[in-house]
Amino acid sequence: MALTAAQLRALVAVERHGSFSAAADALRVSQPAVSGAVKALEGEVGGTVLDRRSGRLTDLGSAVLPHALAALGSLDAVVAAAAEHRGAPHGTVRLAVVPSVRAGLVPRLLETWAAALPAVTVEVVEGDDPELPDWLDAGLADAAVLVDPDDRDLGPGAVELEGDLLRAVVPAGHPLAALPCVHLEELVAGRLLSSGGGCQVQLRALHRDVGLPFRPVAEVAGLPSLLAMVARGDGVAVVPELAAPLVPRGARLVPLEPQLRRRLVLTGPPPGAGSAAGRGQHPLVRPLLTAARLA
Repeated sequence: MALTAAQLRALVAVERHGSFSAAADALRVSQPAVSGAVKALEGEVGGTVLDRRSGRLTDLGSAVLPHALAALGSLDAVVAAAAEHRGAPHGTVRLAVVPSVRAGLVPRLLETWAAALPAVTVEVVEGDDPELPDWLDAGLADAAVLVDPDDRDLGPGAVELEGDLLRAVVPAGHPLAALPCVHLEELVAGRLLSSGGGCQVQLRALHRDVGLPFRPVAEVAGLPSLLAMVARGDGVAVVPELAAPLVPRGARLVPLEPQLRRRLVLTGPPPGAGSAAGRGQHPLVRPLLTAARLA
């Protein structure tokens, strides 16, 4: 079997970006080049890995993808280690974050890294809070911004970032939208919505602190859907202030009482992690941590 890095990168890019054309744009090649690379990969593995109409992985593609990610990560690590030895870090590193962090914090981190490490490419992948430590442990992400992490999930040199407060989010025409701040009791009375992929852990803790039962009228799959429902007038919610760029027209963020601040930590994998991918900490993680600490 003669698989190439170009074939693996084409598979990963189509899965990540959702189409052959978007993958071509991301890889800065032509769409026929991406299609040809995927077709060649399929010839090597003996089956179809991507549905041509939807761009989604087949069962075979789903089985191949984690190994493709691990192989590309190892190749990037070799290149980065050699470059770092010469005193010029370069290569690609995968950063895992939750949606609110991607919207409100990642742009600043990328700007910092672009200035300090111009030859390093940071690929950002989104997941839910509970997934990110597992991705680090399995080698599916090289670094992550963890929310209120267990210290056992932190790697050497982890960097404490500026945390963010929870905010109420209400329909623009709601009476609470005109208040200088909203107490949790007032919010609960207004059809509270929740998202399992959002700050539900922190919201539960806030309810316990106030002595209120946690009884949302609906639980939504993700943060964008939650915000869309609030904007439609379906209810109210609590989100991190970093989610501000995602708040649609028709919804408003309002300070929440009592206050609760999330802890955000940039980290590589903890000691001993990464064994599932056959590697330890990516060589570019240390430069990323150093640049973020000095920013």
